[in-house]
Amino acid sequence: MNKLSGKTIWITGASSGVGEGMAKVFHREGADLILSARRIAELERVRAACTQGPGSVRLLPFDIVDASQREKAAQEVLSSHPRLDMLVNNAGIGQRAAAKDTLPEVERRIMEVDFFAPVALTRLVLPRMIEQKSGHLVVTSSVAGKHAVPHHSAYCAAKHALHGYFDTLRIEHLADHIDVTLLVIAGIKSDVYEHALTADGSEYGLSIGGDGTSMSAEDCAEQVVDGLLRRDFETVIGIEMALQALRIKDKDPAAFVQRMAGMMKWLEKPSP
Repeated sequence: MNKLSGKTIWITGASSGVGEGMAKVFHREGADLILSARRIAELERVRAACTQGPGSVRLLPFDIVDASQREKAAQEVLSSHPRLDMLVNNAGIGQRAAAKDTLPEVERRIMEVDFFAPVALTRLVLPRMIEQKSGHLVVTSSVAGKHAVPHHSAYCAAKHALHGYFDTLRIEHLADHIDVTLLVIAGIKSDVYEHALTADGSEYGLSIGGDGTSMSAEDCAEQVVDGLLRRDFETVIGIEMALQALRIKDKDPAAFVQRMAGMMKWLEKPSP
């Protein structure tokens, strides 16, 4: 039997990267999908690739930081689906700039996309999950939600904030049988760096992870499914180098700081 058979799942940021990987794997595992992002052409491409499962695939493009678009999208989902089993807050934006150089408006943009928008969308669907006495809120976090990463100060702040908010939400709605899973991921092949914001708000424009050391988005999504079935509070997924840093941070904070300082030197090398 398919692992997600009969589940209605709404995925934001579904047009590429981890969101695309989850769309393909979740569909293969039997889910009915609602896929959202801003880029309709890319969503169409992802839908065309969802061919291995029995469920439906609906596209719902919108800009998650636009309050009116966000509210309209939620109304459409809730009015057309009697149940919403899972919301996957995956949409986000990265950062590639030192804190001292980053403009305040860039920091606010990152916080808006990576924290305030998913919180607002969650608030719109939460009443339905409370009413149906079930639901699963899934949030794409990062190792940057668990420890510092140089040149990612605002991104780290947003991801740390997600943990604080959704960990609290889990407790507040325990009696409503609403699960909350945060995906602590790192080293997954995506275009997060290509679209990451630099100090002045322009896109970084270069991709990383094409050297064979990164994990594919679909391999990541398969591990996500297993974590969801376990009802994990956190599912940690990533390449060994990233997970090693996560372990060092807890065991030897001073060694972790030195490791990240070395990473900063690598990040500061001139782009090719």
